[in-house]
Amino acid sequence: MSRIVPALIAVVAIAVLTVVEGRMSDRWGDNRLCAYSASLMDQVPKQIGGWIGTDNEVGEIERKGSGAKGYVSRTYKNASTDEQVGIWFIVGHARDTYRHTPDACYVGSGFAMEQEPTRHELDLGEGKSAAFWTSVFSREVGPGAIEKQRVFWTWFRPEAGSGEPVVWKVPKGMSGTQMRYEFAAAPALFKLYFTSGGPGADLPPGESVNMKFAKEFLAVVDPILANANGEVPSDFVAKE
Repeated sequence: MSRIVPALIAVVAIAVLTVVEGRMSDRWGDNRLCAYSASLMDQVPKQIGGWIGTDNEVGEIERKGSGAKGYVSRTYKNASTDEQVGIWFIVGHARDTYRHTPDACYVGSGFAMEQEPTRHELDLGEGKSAAFWTSVFSREVGPGAIEKQRVFWTWFRPEAGSGEPVVWKVPKGMSGTQMRYEFAAAPALFKLYFTSGGPGADLPPGESVNMKFAKEFLAVVDPILANANGEVPSDFVAKE
């Protein structure tokens, strides 16, 4: 009996860990929440107020590498001011979409991160706000020519059936442990970048054209994404 008890405990522990890992990785089931969340991306409009969007080409390697099950890659231009803001907006399982943040992927593309990411809170009005990480990235593109990009990034974790409003947030820190603690088990996780270049890249976060556009963008898009906090429709069929 003394030998059987430890063996039984080990078997139970393995079974529990297997179930937890299976749920986190979607080993079982078709992850309807993620598929439904991806379908909502089709509703993101190309026109946001005075901003007109143009789709950017996304290669299969880039899409798969990001873990995107649904995505929008688009550049919005303000017809009145000629200001431009790019978005990279994806949804997928959190094990994929909480990673590949600009401090890694931009640096991997030849940019240098000029400053440690700082947290910025965007006031959305009516007591609501959205939290972002932001930093400036630069690279040499020719003799004496420097390209700069100001990038903001954030996440929304839907909770099916909660009926809660959309909340954009970031972990308290950038470490892998903090990111996993906040997001890793989520079956669906949206990640959103706002990017702009030129002289405005050096402006303080609160003066960035990214945040000017983000306030308009989220006012239109959040009501669409709020459906992911409801029930997945019984007649929803995921795309092949």
